[in-house]
Formats: sequence, structure tokens, C-alpha cells
Amino acid sequence: MKRRISITITGRVQGVGFRPTVYRYAQAAGLTGFVKNTPAGVVVEAEGGAAAVAEFVERLRQQPPVQARVDEFKTAALPLGGEKDFQIAGSQPSGDLLIGIPPDLATCADCGQEIRDPTNRRHGYPFTNCTCCGPRFTIVRELPYDRVKTAMSTFPMCPACQAEYADPANRRFDAQPNACAVCGPALRLINTHSEPVSTADPIATAADLLRQGHVLALKGLGGYHLCCDATKPEPIRRLRDRKQRPDKPFAVMFQSLEEVRRHCVVEDHEAAELTSIAAPIVILRRREERTLPPDIAPDTRDLGVFLPYTPLHHLLLDRLSPLVMTSGNRSEEPLAADEAELEHLLGTFADYALVHNRPIVRRCDDSVLKMTGRQRLFIRRARGFVPAAIRLPHRGPPVLAVGGDLKNVFALTRRQQAILSQHIGNLDEFAGYRFLETAVDDLARLLGIRPEIVAHDLHPDYAATRFAREFVAPTHIAVQHHHAHVAACMVEHNLRGPVIGVALDGLGYGPDGTIWGGEVLLADYRTFQRVAHFKPCRLPGGDEATRHPLRMAWSQLVTEFGAEADAMAAEFLPALAAEERTTLRQVISQGVNSPWTTSAGRLFDAVAALLGFQRPISYEGQAAIRLQALAETAPLAPYAFALEKARDPWIISFGPTLRAIVGDLRAGQARSHIAGRFHRAVAAAITETCAGLRVRHSLREVVLSGGVMQNDFLLGLLHESLHSKGFRVHSQQLVPPNDGGLALGQAAVALARFFE
Repeated sequence: MKRRISITITGRVQGVGFRPTVYRYAQAAGLTGFVKNTPAGVVVEAEGGAAAVAEFVERLRQQPPVQARVDEFKTAALPLGGEKDFQIAGSQPSGDLLIGIPPDLATCADCGQEIRDPTNRRHGYPFTNCTCCGPRFTIVRELPYDRVKTAMSTFPMCPACQAEYADPANRRFDAQPNACAVCGPALRLINTHSEPVSTADPIATAADLLRQGHVLALKGLGGYHLCCDATKPEPIRRLRDRKQRPDKPFAVMFQSLEEVRRHCVVEDHEAAELTSIAAPIVILRRREERTLPPDIAPDTRDLGVFLPYTPLHHLLLDRLSPLVMTSGNRSEEPLAADEAELEHLLGTFADYALVHNRPIVRRCDDSVLKMTGRQRLFIRRARGFVPAAIRLPHRGPPVLAVGGDLKNVFALTRRQQAILSQHIGNLDEFAGYRFLETAVDDLARLLGIRPEIVAHDLHPDYAATRFAREFVAPTHIAVQHHHAHVAACMVEHNLRGPVIGVALDGLGYGPDGTIWGGEVLLADYRTFQRVAHFKPCRLPGGDEATRHPLRMAWSQLVTEFGAEADAMAAEFLPALAAEERTTLRQVISQGVNSPWTTSAGRLFDAVAALLGFQRPISYEGQAAIRLQALAETAPLAPYAFALEKARDPWIISFGPTLRAIVGDLRAGQARSHIAGRFHRAVAAAITETCAGLRVRHSLREVVLSGGVMQNDFLLGLLHESLHSKGFRVHSQQLVPPNDGGLALGQAAVALARFFE
């Protein structure tokens, strides 16, 4: 007996070969009907024998395209239609889109083999792709995802490519970016005057130039990289000088996983991330026998590593590997993504540029993550993951959550989904602010969303807050910084609350007008209560203190030891002159431009300064990174601390810790030993605080968030100690714990409050 069903599939189902897969499964089962893209996702109507239809449905459930992510799979019975065949129907225009926008996908093994095969017509072609790989998010202009709505619309397919595109048996069937050297984008090598360099093989010539020590600008999927030979100290130093980036680690691209293993320790789960379709930068531990110049990552024993994720990368790295690959931008500005922005790189940063004529519709930086155990710890969530949606605890009107001023990422919500943007960056420069404006407009237009609620940080002077207040919408909701951090982690783990929320970071504006940063909250989505925090000290010079670990060390000593502080500073802070100590003491005592702060980040800065890092930082978190790299990871007893419960909120004091550190320094104890015991003291203090709160509030769920949780050594200690006390511990793995995850928490809090 015949039957006909409809299937509606939502999730990441466009741009991943879903319709061709459905077509092939239907043909194999002898069914008639159609498949098409719609604003609701992929819609299938299939008709045939009952057993064949059931087999088709089960195969589609169990074996969707590997790049797809199915959120909902709904079936319904229909009257018979009587078609004679099965077809891929034309797509419907965008509307209230429920489909997931596809991310960019790394080159698949089949395409990688083709570009290296001299007998294949795509041999050496740097824009080879198929339904399993290639650009998506960075080339799509409108949805549904069809070629005419992408950056490939100006490249009509040649007869050979068109035949592949129309052949259901071909893996390029319905592959929207399909192209070859006859009909697709092409490369050019240009010099600092944007003049073409005469060469029959731009990639081979570019590799020769890199081998000679030149710096190259390389146009990729979502913007430009600056690259140089990773084995030569001189071009690395030159690139650092040109970018005015003296210390911040560079990422390194290797030709193969086997080559990565020669330089770094690679666990199986780390290898899985490196070779995944997202192909992120993965932070790995370098081998003890350093084989690359130390200037690549001078502050840490780690190395940010990734593999080629476009055919162009593969072809270049086949000729020269490894290469330093860093974002092509001026300091703190967005990634360069077009030829006008390339002009600022050429001559200033790069000696040559390898460019192509496929437009980048949407700039998108590389994703960066660590693996802690088998769990992702995002530092930056971008290419390969954006714009995958995250499920929210509440359904409601569309929200724009604008995030924070550093590591900005915004979010748009649709029903019960949050779609986070690519990494926007810092907003303290106009270029970053302008990027936020254009990216919000772009993503809202692409998704067909008109926000009715705008969520923003409580800080009145954030650029993101100003942007939110100027955005026209019926409702604006301010969300406290650390509440947003905690809420973001709750969303990831589907927690309703209340929970014990531990938020440790640099700086966040508190409702009392002080600067928070070492916080323990009782929180659900709508409300929070500050139940404990680090002991406050002054932030001498305000924001300037964040750039000078010496100032924070001095402030901590003055706060904890009063008159003893001078002798301690003279002994252990030699870079801080007596005159400057006197001036800073006056500033601290008078409270002039010295707000109170409970910042965990600034405590780490202070300890790093006591252990020898006494110059101004050249990038955010540098002192804490140095301190973590120094720390001995072997089991050690934590330093003493004090938990003061006499008033609410409780005070977590590291005065005893600092005194013990001074004592160990005087005794000549190894600084690695001191750094290790300090980390364990912080973990022990948080654990004891949570244990006390469990007695008072009967809560066992603990969530860990904030930028300090990027310290995977501390994060591991916290998981271990809290688990040992019987807590259920949750940390972030879908979005960064730093300010790149704020928007997700802001959106969740705003929706919860909207329905109060």
C-alpha cells in the first residue's frame, strides 16, 4: 500500500548538502515527491510503498549529511500526490527563517586529494569545494542559501561544473560555490603598490617570497591573514615590530597533523578538533625540545596551532610549512576583508599580498579554543562555529544583546534560539564600533529579525551600552556584567537555577558603583544576590592600573599590610621607585581616580608582579598568562586565606596568601612553587565559600565563568576540588567564559525579565 508523508527538518540544514542527500536516498528507495529549502528549513514530501517510506525516513534520521545539525525532525501524513519522479524543487524566499545559517567548512579529504592529483581537472585549483566543504557564512548574502544569493553569483558555471551541479550522483550536486579554474575565482600576487607580480604560479612564487623572509598578506575565507616563515626568527620579529605586538602569541599553521605532533603534545581529542570541519586554532602544549623560535609565543609554554582549512592554504603549506598566521589588521581593529582595507596592510605590515576576486561578504576571524579534559574551552568563537544557534531557556520576542566592550560578540534571538555573531573585537576604537553597527544590521537583515528588546551591560560608559541606548526598540534592559557571565553558563547546561555562580574576571560594573571582578552570586535568570566577593582594594589610576601589574601589587600590599608595604615593595618590587610608591599611596588613601575593585584578574596581576613580571602589559591578560605558565602543576598545599563571614556578603581575603608569598620569596622558594600554591589557594578559597553557601542555601549546582576561567590550570583545580565536595560543577564549552560569552547571558536574562 502506498503512503505519502511530509518531513520538516530544522537546524543547520542548508549549505551542507541536505537536499542532494535526500534526493539520493529517495531515488534509492524508489520514491516520488520533492525536497526544497523553505524559511522553515528543509521540507520533504515523499511517496511510495509503506516499507520504502519507513526505510527512507529512518535512513534520513540516522544518516543526515555529516556537516548538518538537526534540531527538529517532524513528520506528518499526507494524501497521495501521484508524481512520477522525485525532484529538488526551487527554494522559497526568506521570511521568518528557522533554518540554521551554515558555517564555513574546512576542505574535505576528497577535495584535498583532487587538488593534489595531476590528472584531475582541479589540480592546483585553490577554490575547490563540494557539498561537504567550502565557504558558507562568509559568502551568503541572503537566505535560503542558493548560488544567486552568494558571492559566487558573478561566476557562471562552465559546462563541466554545471554538469556536476546537476548530477545527483556527483558529490557537487547542488553545491552552490562549485567552480573550477575555467569559471571560478582566480588568484593574483601583488606588491606593496598593488601592482601584479608577473608569475605563472602565484602560490609557488608566494612560497618563495616567504622562504626569503618576506611577510605576506593572504586573502582567506573571512579576511586577510599576515603570514611568515615560522622557522625563521627574523621575519617573526619584523612582523611583531610592524604590528606593534611585542609579546602576544602568534598562531602557527602546519601542513599536517603529523607535523604538529613533531612540535606539540597532541591528545586524541585535540587531534579531533584540529581535523574537524570547523578547523579551529587549538592551543597545545609545546614539546620541551623547542623546535620553533621562542618569539612565536614568548609568555607561555603553549602554542596556538591549526591546519589548512581552504585549498589555498593546502597548496601554500604543501610548499612551505609551518607558517605564522595572524589576523590581518591594525592593532585592535577589525580583520581586513577587502582590497580597500588591504591598502593599509601593504607596505605597512606586508611586503606582498596573495589576493583573489571572490568577495568576502562577511568578515570572520578564526576560532580559538583549548581542550580541558574532553571539553572545549573557547577563547574566541568564530569561523567554523558561527552562526550555529544555541537553545535558550525561554521563548519570547526577538532580542538584540550587544555584549561588552572587550572581545565583543552580540547575539540575536529568534523564538527559543540565540544566534551569536562572529568575533567583533574591542569597541574602544571607532573601527570596532563601526564593525558592530554594520554587523548587527547585516545579521538582523539576513535573519529577517527586528529586535523588540535590547539587552546591554549595566556599565553606563561602555561603547556597547551607548550603541544599545541609541538602537530603536520598544524595550531596553540593563544586565549586570557578572550576572550575564553566570547566566551564559546556565544556558549552556540547561540550568534553571538558582545556582551558585562563580564569576572571576578583570573588571565589571557593580550596582553599587564599584568595580566587581571576584564574585560569588546566587542566581537564576531574572535575579541575583551577591553573597561573597574578593576583598576590595583600590585600582590606582583607574583603567591605567589594568596595564601596570606593579600598581596592583602595590595596592594589594598597602591594603593588606599598611606601613609594612614599603619594605616589602623595596625588596620585591624594584621597578617601582620610592617616589612613585609615595604618589600612589596618596592616590590610594585619598581615593582619587582609584575606585574600589574586587577584581580577580587584578589579584593575579599583583601576584605576577611580586614574582617578577613588573613591566606594563602589552596585551590583555599577559601577566596572568605568565603566572599560569610559571606555576608548578604538581600537587602542592594551597596557601592560607581567610573567609570572613561576619557580614553579608562574605569577604574572601587573600591577605594571608600574600604574606605567605612574601615569606616564601624571602626564604628563596622557587617561583614556580609559589605560583602553583597561589593557584591552589584561589581554588581552595572558592571551594570553601561554595561549601559554606551550600549549608546556608542548600544548593549543589556551581557554575564557573568569567575571563579568569580561561586559565585551564585554575579551572581544572576548581572542577577537582568542587567535585570532591559533592558539587555538580559546570563550566562553559559553547561560548567563551570571557566577554565573548556575555551576549548569550544578556539575552537569557532579558527574556526572563521581560515576562516578570
